[in-house]
Amino acid sequence: MRIHAFVLCNQRQGPQNKVVGRNPQAISNLSPRCPAPMLRQLLRLLLQIPYPYTGLRNSALIATELEKNYHPFSLVEERAFKKFARHIPGYELPSRKTVSNIIIPTLYDQTVLRKKEEINDIEFLSLTTDLWTSRVNDAYIAVTGHYITKDLVLKTFLLKCAEFKDTHSSANIQAALLETTNEWNVTNKINFIVSDNAANVKKAIADIGWKHYGCYGHTLNLIVEDALNLVKASLDKVKTIVRHFKTSTAALEKLLKAQLQEKPDIVPKRLIQEVPTRWNSTFAMLQRFVELENQICATVAILRKDLPILTVEEWALFHELCKVLKPFDEATKAMSGEDYMTASTIIVMTRCLRESCNQLLLEDFNVTTNSVITALRTGLDKRLEGVERSGTFSICTILDPRYKINVFSDTNEAAKAKKMLEEILASDIRRRRHGENQQSTSTPASIPVRDKFSPWSILNNIVGSQQQQVGTPLSCAIKEVDTYLKDNILPMFNDSGKFNCPLQWWQHNHHIYPNLAILVRKYGNIMATSVPCERIFSKTGLTINNRRTQLKTHKVAQLMYLNVNLDPKRFLTES
Repeated sequence: MRIHAFVLCNQRQGPQNKVVGRNPQAISNLSPRCPAPMLRQLLRLLLQIPYPYTGLRNSALIATELEKNYHPFSLVEERAFKKFARHIPGYELPSRKTVSNIIIPTLYDQTVLRKKEEINDIEFLSLTTDLWTSRVNDAYIAVTGHYITKDLVLKTFLLKCAEFKDTHSSANIQAALLETTNEWNVTNKINFIVSDNAANVKKAIADIGWKHYGCYGHTLNLIVEDALNLVKASLDKVKTIVRHFKTSTAALEKLLKAQLQEKPDIVPKRLIQEVPTRWNSTFAMLQRFVELENQICATVAILRKDLPILTVEEWALFHELCKVLKPFDEATKAMSGEDYMTASTIIVMTRCLRESCNQLLLEDFNVTTNSVITALRTGLDKRLEGVERSGTFSICTILDPRYKINVFSDTNEAAKAKKMLEEILASDIRRRRHGENQQSTSTPASIPVRDKFSPWSILNNIVGSQQQQVGTPLSCAIKEVDTYLKDNILPMFNDSGKFNCPLQWWQHNHHIYPNLAILVRKYGNIMATSVPCERIFSKTGLTINNRRTQLKTHKVAQLMYLNVNLDPKRFLTES
């Protein structure tokens, strides 16, 4: 039987005890011409799989290796790879066409089906979306989904990363988004969507009617860019010098040698070039630049090139700018996660960055640096002015046990947010009670007719009257919110110095605040940034590498979907 019949790999087979032994010779044969170091780990996995699952699952694992580590399909036809495959008993290596036309599409179809079954019962799904153009000028649109399970676990998946052939008009973007959500049958479950601040994307989402917020990371980046325009002339000098070291091998060798002469035991570092589309890259460039100040000065002095001359004042400015930009770098990184709640920190982070600017202005910086700090503070006030008035982010913040209402800078906004939470919670309780009443009415319990003097009839009246005294939805909501707010605040850090996870707190306390826990599933899944889609496009760029520029766009879409959503462990655990 040929291996590419692995489409059967999901079918259960009888118990098998025979296990293929490890083959050290096969592993050693991968060196030194192994196409990728990760294949060593792949081989160790393959050699632990019980026979006869070997053939079926090995092809799936090989396909997983190809898409997870961006290898071309032709890898299976390379000499070193064929050599290692011969050491797997009963295994026939599939051809490149088999991998491309059978194995990858089958894996894709199975993974989509599994994910659709998994999200079938979720109530709320938030999205992030972005557009990107590849090096071969193909445009793509990506949409990621984020939801919280009934067990209060945050999960992320890719709905689609597909070619976008049409013009980037709001109507076409709207059609693409709706096509994606309709395909997944989640259009009515979308509770929020995050994108960049492009006008066409914002209009497309507004026309659909989804709640939307412009990417927080993108907004911070715009604030920093505006402020750094005040020192553009000095930064242009840095960019010119960095560009020279990036394009001149001789200059780079001298810079690396200068570092080793000073500290022979270190691994020498290279300069970092600014990438306009990559957030915080200016900070990364400056940070490395000032770190290598002595070596750069020494190297530039002997290069005899017409490079810009940096003054002592400019070097001092760069050192100060690194201190000023560091809080924004930390904020962007913290808010760009997708494995933990981030929207609940938007109000908090905005307030903290404002306070950072206020404290930085008290430092003994030069006039130019202070003007940059003032511009940053102004940018925060201008671009993030109404963040505390956002109903969605206010609720997110209160539902985070690390913050609650203690982090609002405006006490009036905190009071409004608390009242809004009570009203939303009351409405949710009322809706669920109505549904329960309808269900109980449609399927009435069979109660035997008893004499009104019967103790059981009297007991039924007592219990019924007690149930009526539970309280109105609003009174229940107010009581639960008040009790929650009086509960202890969850510390930011645990005893190990790591961040405490608010969702883990809710997992342990959902039985105490059952109604609020349901709202956590609606608000805790919202992302602060569109970085999940940015990461997809970074991976897409790796997929369409120099050896894969001929990949058809539908194949790229399949590979990207599998790269994000396929769990390779399933091939080792299924039986």
